[in-house]
Amino acid sequence: MTKDADQATPAAACETFGGFLDWERRGKSLARRPSKDPMSQNPRHENVLPPEIVRGAIEQVLRPGCFFVAAPEAFRVESAEETVPWEVFRGHLLDAAMARTSETFESWHVYVDSVAPAGTPPPAPLVSIRWSQPSELLYVTRQILTYGFEAYEDPPGVILTRPIQKWTSELVGQIDLAETTQTSLVDELGQLLLLAVIGTSRLPITSLETPLPAFSLGRLAYQPGLSADRPYDDALDFLNASLASRGPVVAEAKVLESALRVEGSEVADLADALVTAAARHEPGWLVDLVRAVFNGVALAPYTNFGDRFVKLVEHLATRDAFGPARAVDALGYMLRHLCRHLTAFDLTVFHNFGANYPDALFLDVLLKALLDLGEQQPALLLDAGASARRGRRALRQAALVRRHYEGHRVPDAPTSTGENTRVLPAPFVRVPEEQIRETSRRRRTLFADDPTDTLLSGPTREAIELGLAELDQPGELRELGMAQFLDRPLGALKEAGEVDRTPLVSYEACSRMIIRRRLQELTTFGWIDSSRRDALTESLAAFEMRGVPAAEIATQQRPGVVSLTDAGQAAPDFVLLRTTRGSLDAVLAAYDWQALADTAPDVYRCLREERDVLLVPHALPDDSDVSCLRLIVGGVLRLELGFPSRGPRAPYRELAGVEWLTRLELRRVWNLSGDGAVTQRELRGRDLSISLLRDR
Repeated sequence: MTKDADQATPAAACETFGGFLDWERRGKSLARRPSKDPMSQNPRHENVLPPEIVRGAIEQVLRPGCFFVAAPEAFRVESAEETVPWEVFRGHLLDAAMARTSETFESWHVYVDSVAPAGTPPPAPLVSIRWSQPSELLYVTRQILTYGFEAYEDPPGVILTRPIQKWTSELVGQIDLAETTQTSLVDELGQLLLLAVIGTSRLPITSLETPLPAFSLGRLAYQPGLSADRPYDDALDFLNASLASRGPVVAEAKVLESALRVEGSEVADLADALVTAAARHEPGWLVDLVRAVFNGVALAPYTNFGDRFVKLVEHLATRDAFGPARAVDALGYMLRHLCRHLTAFDLTVFHNFGANYPDALFLDVLLKALLDLGEQQPALLLDAGASARRGRRALRQAALVRRHYEGHRVPDAPTSTGENTRVLPAPFVRVPEEQIRETSRRRRTLFADDPTDTLLSGPTREAIELGLAELDQPGELRELGMAQFLDRPLGALKEAGEVDRTPLVSYEACSRMIIRRRLQELTTFGWIDSSRRDALTESLAAFEMRGVPAAEIATQQRPGVVSLTDAGQAAPDFVLLRTTRGSLDAVLAAYDWQALADTAPDVYRCLREERDVLLVPHALPDDSDVSCLRLIVGGVLRLELGFPSRGPRAPYRELAGVEWLTRLELRRVWNLSGDGAVTQRELRGRDLSISLLRDR
């Protein structure tokens, strides 16, 4: 899925924080100069791994069998020692023309020559590993073919610019060899290479967070840990080999996604492979795998992936290992979450003001698949059980959102300013820039010739009516205004414009304003009458939402980074209900919480076990600390965690492409007595820290 999907190339990113770049360089020479040898300033070099271990780890992660390549004859890995222009500014690898320094590397480059369209610049490595031995750092970079400009002199003394196609480099991540082991080096390198191919985030905002075009177009995939002596060129073979390795489900999901993106791979064969693998896994694995594909997919550029993914679910519906009931559950899960995403990030304020609209197209594909299953087996949506009720909720929400966007003006193809700078092969073409910037210049309208009402008939129409009747239930009424927002709360110490690789944390939220708006839309569409709308609106007034108003969360929005401040743009009255347990547990697993367990065991239990908890960032303008994290349970503040003071270098450690604060400080806890009284305990000055588990 996508949000604002600006997906800026590094060149465009430099424009975003160009003011900071100019300020940093003011009064300095821009002439290139060799980097200083950091060995003399680096006493850690005695602790790093021997060169043969480092080279062996690199060769292991670059084994040909770790790759799927649609045209294997175009695949090659080359090594070289090279001196190149090199400067990293706030996490961005600057263009060679802007770099003031150079660096010497031992490098390994992965080429897939056939990816470049005809008539474009000479092939460049899609992914590279660069080893700076003096500083004992390994860098993983990637290159993307983009539209740009170059300066030229004509006539003499007059500098002009002209459009060109150029390879743009991006820094995916780095590994400090002084702080790693041989085993973790292989794991971290493999993860960074995977992120180079698939993108660094499940919500792509910048170019770095999006997949390589070669991955999106089904021409390249990567899975660490495989051992074949040549790259795979058959998607089914690559999937089977990956499933046999029994990796994490999120990694298996990316392999399945890559297989679905390969033109010519038979979806029925992929479904058979999944059913065979399911017999070797615990129950529920196949459902988790399908959900993981959905949760991690980036839809730009928009291809036929959505159609093939839905076809996979439909094939699985005919297999005993999955079946039609699980298929309805899977489609319903995806539709509910897609509707929440489009509630949080609509096609008016976000998604480049609606220029990037693949989520609406994907919703259409998923909704029609759910309707088909409902027509074939009506009981799946009409029964009284919880599963059918969830299906009706998904059907009601998706039909309402789709109906809302009927006639919405969009560009000829879903794109964004950043995505539109990427050079893609035919049949993809660049969208005219004016269509992105000006809605009045857009010629296409969504679903104009395919009205939602005509899709509903017989059992599905009955299911919609049941779903509308169920709005009397508080949980169903609340779903009309439910959204899911994301934040990077550990990134508070990052500079403006700096790349933020800290973990994404997701939050469920609800807006009464949006519920009222959708009740009015239901009336306008003729799905409920005005008396029913008024009754539901009246019941909404007494509706309890235990949480924290998003407007009360004091946090700062940084360019190019998702934030809880997005909630205020979607609707001013959003209430944060809870931090999703999965994203919260991912953060908790990275740290040692023993100090909290010893000091405030009841607060620790809430953090670990309660469902409706909020772990949110909070700025402290009257305090010396930049920011903190607050734990709120049932609307009651229970814990405050301070961030380390900002120093010359922010205290982050990068592990497998994710940046973590090295420690958090216990500042305050609030104890809750049996009669509901709350007592604050001050912990500052007691040197109580929550430390990062570095060898996770």
